[in-house]
Amino acid sequence: MKRSIFVLAAGMLVYMFCPASAGASGGSPSASLSSVEPAPVYRFWSPVLGTHCYTIQETEKTKLLSQYAQLWTYEGIAFRAFPSHTVDNLAPVHRFWSTSLRSHFYTVDEVEKDKLIRDYPEVWTYEGVAFYAYAAGQPPAGTMPVYRFWSGSLGAHFYTTSDTERFKLVSSYAGVWAYEAAAWYAYPPQAVTSVTFIAGPCVQWIASDSATVMWQTDVPAESVVHYGIGTPEAFAVSDPTAATLHRLALTGLDPNVVYTYRASSGPASQTGTFSTAPPADQSLRFVVYGDTRTDVQVHRKISAAIGASGASLVFHTGDLVSSGRDYGLWGMEFFEPAGGLMQSTPLVPVPGNHEYGGVGPLWFFYFFDRPLNEAWFAMTYGNIRFLGLDTNLDYAAGSPQHNWLVQEFQSASYRDATWHVVIFHHPPFTCTLGHSDDTTVRSQLVPLFEQYGVDVVFSGHSHAYERYSNNGIPYIVTGGGGGPLYELPVDTVPPIRQFGLSTYHYCVVDVDPAAGTFTMAAIDLNGQTFDTLKLSQPQ
Repeated sequence: MKRSIFVLAAGMLVYMFCPASAGASGGSPSASLSSVEPAPVYRFWSPVLGTHCYTIQETEKTKLLSQYAQLWTYEGIAFRAFPSHTVDNLAPVHRFWSTSLRSHFYTVDEVEKDKLIRDYPEVWTYEGVAFYAYAAGQPPAGTMPVYRFWSGSLGAHFYTTSDTERFKLVSSYAGVWAYEAAAWYAYPPQAVTSVTFIAGPCVQWIASDSATVMWQTDVPAESVVHYGIGTPEAFAVSDPTAATLHRLALTGLDPNVVYTYRASSGPASQTGTFSTAPPADQSLRFVVYGDTRTDVQVHRKISAAIGASGASLVFHTGDLVSSGRDYGLWGMEFFEPAGGLMQSTPLVPVPGNHEYGGVGPLWFFYFFDRPLNEAWFAMTYGNIRFLGLDTNLDYAAGSPQHNWLVQEFQSASYRDATWHVVIFHHPPFTCTLGHSDDTTVRSQLVPLFEQYGVDVVFSGHSHAYERYSNNGIPYIVTGGGGGPLYELPVDTVPPIRQFGLSTYHYCVVDVDPAAGTFTMAAIDLNGQTFDTLKLSQPQ
């Protein structure tokens, strides 16, 4: 029965997409569809054939829906292109069908088209021009790339304009789908009339001369950031490509300056501020907090308090959301309660174990500017060298993360800094009813911290506040950002906890280069300081 359905499908495809109907000589699919406005290109999926089909013709769409519903499932408008060559700089998108592979192939590359026709006629049948779009190079503003993937195991190509769909394939299905390139450029599925910010804008990276601004919109649109000192009108950086995830780097900035910026996509815009990193001889304030998952109200209150603290930089020790593979939680548990904070203060997180929880893509790497599965980072801010680690992944000797860490410890940037701070999720020292010491971190990372002169270590995971000291290095557990609090039993395993409190909190750090001091205050939801730590460097 399945074979008879396949034969029917193959025959139907030959009928529908044969050169006579599709324009094998490179002509228009249908002269009556000629228009200077882009038309919708419809996407269908066949669970029987295991492939997608794209058509710009209304008659073909109707035929698939009415006569071949048992073979093709309509998925919606993929993008908008042109049914004929009525606009300058358009290129034909050629369509092929392979009976042996049971899949379509689309290409705007004339060399690729000619090669298939000439060298692989037994595999690929040329069906003509499917529609017209823009080749890579200089596509018009407002168009978006159509990403092309190839699966050797499935013998099929896949095309998408969706940022999230592209990320799913790259992060979760790399063993099945290999990204090839942007096949062509087309317009978003619907003309942009209104745009809504659904995340951000957020300042994600900061240096003395640069900053990165990220935001997400509900529909694809262009990206623009205007910025300046006092008003956002002096400079601008933009990307004309339509997207839903927007990320722009602002460069050539002055150090220790407050900038105002305005992020825009279509008619929507939002403003914010940020301070570039100060020189090494200037005082600064930063905040560390973590484990914000679960209780959105607590996270919102803590974010507001941090925003009012005057800190110019924030670090997060992980567990931003309850399940990092659940796309919907990122807005509800993180970007909404922390939105006001991140709009004017750079926030740099490390992933916790909950960022890896659930089923699906690792959305942490979608929202934050890190290579997939390489969440570790190094940055200099003032006279401090910050190192962030991902203790969910391998950090044993010989691993990529370990090699990177040792290289950082031996770098000039690390040696030249006055203070050295390491941030990660799983604490080497903790004693709560939720967690105890992470013995792997103790055995593999703590000796490195002692060898290379780390000054302070921050971690999370235990939903409480704890302060330890081990061989002269303070270890701060700050996991009170919104997760359910853990009780603190009596600590009997050395090093013994010096101070602990089960309360929602955040840690404010003031660094004064002139005095040579590093002063931390742990602050609760009522704004009360309940623990302090002061370190001094020889003058």
